[in-house]
Formats: sequence, C-alpha cells, structure tokens
Amino acid sequence: MSSRWWSGIAAGFFALIVAGANLVRAPVWLRTSSYGAVRWVAEAHAAWQTRQWPEIESPHFRLRYREQDAAVAPIVLAAAEEVYAPVEEMLGNAPRRQTLIILYPDRRSLALQFGWPASESAMGVYWGGVIRVLSPLDWISAEDLQDIARIFTTSGPMAHELAHLLVDERARGNYPRWLTEGLAQYVEKKITGFTMPGSLTAREWYSLRSMDYGFDGLPDQALAYRQSLLMTEYMVDGWGLATVHRLLDELGKGITLEKAFQEILGMDLEAFAVTFTREYPVEKYARSH
Repeated sequence: MSSRWWSGIAAGFFALIVAGANLVRAPVWLRTSSYGAVRWVAEAHAAWQTRQWPEIESPHFRLRYREQDAAVAPIVLAAAEEVYAPVEEMLGNAPRRQTLIILYPDRRSLALQFGWPASESAMGVYWGGVIRVLSPLDWISAEDLQDIARIFTTSGPMAHELAHLLVDERARGNYPRWLTEGLAQYVEKKITGFTMPGSLTAREWYSLRSMDYGFDGLPDQALAYRQSLLMTEYMVDGWGLATVHRLLDELGKGITLEKAFQEILGMDLEAFAVTFTREYPVEKYARSH
C-alpha cells in the first residue's frame, strides 16, 4: 500500500474519524450504523502508523513495539494471551480477529497519540479496535525479567483494555462511558484482584449524565472510576452478568440506554440512580471497597 494511496484514504475518511471520536454525542442509530466503518479506519490508520515497527504475534494478538522494548514485548504478549480466555468467558464474546497491540516505550509517546500531556498516568488505552500499552520498563522498577512479568501480569492493563474492546464490539460503540469503565474494572478485579483507589473527599455521587458525557473532565477522577465499578457491581449482583450481556446486545441494536434499561432491568435511568444511591451511600463506599 503506497503512502499516496493511504493519504487519499485518510483524507477521505478524516471526517468519519472525527465523527467516530465524538460518537458518544451522536444519535444512537449513527453510533451503531457507522461503527464498522469507523473501526476499520481507526485500525487501518494505527496499523499504517506502526507498519515499520517490529512485530510478534500469538493466536489472538499482534504486538508491535520499539527496539528498546524487545526484551519485554513477549511479556506483554503473554500477559494478553493469559487474560484472553477469562475475559472472553466473563463478557460472553470474543474479538472477531487478531487484535493489534501497540507497545509505547514511554508516557510521552503514548500521550502524543491522544493529545494528552506527557504527565498522563494511563498505562493502557483502548480505542478503535486497537489496544495501546505503556512499556512495563517505564513504570516497573524491577530489572529481572521474571519479576517484570509477574508485576505486569498482576498489575498491568491487559485485562482492563481487552474488556473495553469486547464491550465496544458487543454494543457496537453505543454505550455510556461509565458502563465500559465499570465493566473493565469489574473484569480486572475478578481476574487480577486489582482495584483502583477510591476517593478521599467525595460527598455525593456524580449524575449519570456527567458520568457519560463529561467523564474525563470530572474533578474527582477517583470517584468517577469508583462509581463506575460500583454501579456495574450493583447491576451484576442484582440482575446477573447474563442480564448485563443482554443489555449490551440491545445497545448494539441501536436502541437508547434509557430504553435498554427499561426493557432489560425493568427501570428507567432515574430510578436506577436513585436506588443505587440508596444501596451504596457515598460516605461508605466511595473511599474503600
């Protein structure tokens, strides 16, 4: 594929990529109907950007990395394969093809992909069918490769980001931000035992609307993530994980979240928020769980 050919494709679909990045605000029919095209463009663009990077692969993943990460690339790939089956079992679906993982050597190079400040602390990001991961050499102080592998497997982002991918595919891009973050944390907690720290200053839960449209701008990110996890656990404990699968399936058909809640959970979003707040008082659950 020539660079001129790709430039033409990229230019032709630029508006589609921009729309895809903002599909959370789009009508639900647009989210689901354009999902396949947006995913294809995003995956193809990521693959083109990293076409000259070294690559290793496993049955379910392709991993691209920089030369300085050659020693840890197999560790990241093995960690992805290790969580593949349990994540698939918990969420009830599997990726449709090999998933591309891109391993970035430092926070700055990962942050540049999304226009973030270099101080951004994310160890992994899922978007558009691609999992992007921060090299364990950037955040693990151990030097022995066996120690690095142990720490990365138990504390790394692979289960979390793979869960995001499966939620995205099942709901075809039509889901609230809090639900995908909650399910990713739920899966991560069950598989690795890791839970993000809670909030030390919370006085009330965020509204569901702010948890969807303004998630990244919320001043207390620890509270936003904790609330996402707790609301997901509330659904799983009250209705069962299979019911959450059905909820994702209905969203994937292009119906609204409000209608999906009414049909699958038997309550509207306002009632869900009220009962959650009653069952999970913020003073008790925001800090520790």
